[in-house]
Amino acid sequence: MQRPAILALLTAILGGMLVVAGPSVAQAASYGHTGAPDRTLRNGCHNYRYHYRVRPPTDDWVLETFLVDPRGKKIASGAFISDSDPKRGHGRFRFCRYSTRAGRFTIKAKLSWYDGYDEHKAWLDPSHFRLSRP
Repeated sequence: MQRPAILALLTAILGGMLVVAGPSVAQAASYGHTGAPDRTLRNGCHNYRYHYRVRPPTDDWVLETFLVDPRGKKIASGAFISDSDPKRGHGRFRFCRYSTRAGRFTIKAKLSWYDGYDEHKAWLDPSHFRLSRP
């Protein structure tokens, strides 16, 4: 089989699996997003804000965020829940300049919502930001 044909077949198979397993990537964006501006690492340890916005189908939800460093390692996480957090807000990740590698960071986020006893999940599209050294 030619390479483009294999890629098309894999895309079709994976696309079908996503429909069975949960929302597709295109649908995931409709449930919300995360983001953070590019920043310069300051001396010492400081909190750096990021934002989130969720649009769950019900009013009973949980958003989990995961920070991935430039090497691909998960280094921090956060959680927001409908009982105490708004659908739009801010979180903070703490970085210390001496121990943080500059580069491109990724925020991954999983939204879970509940309809009675039924739990539904969707991964939001990852967002990216850069931390640089002065």
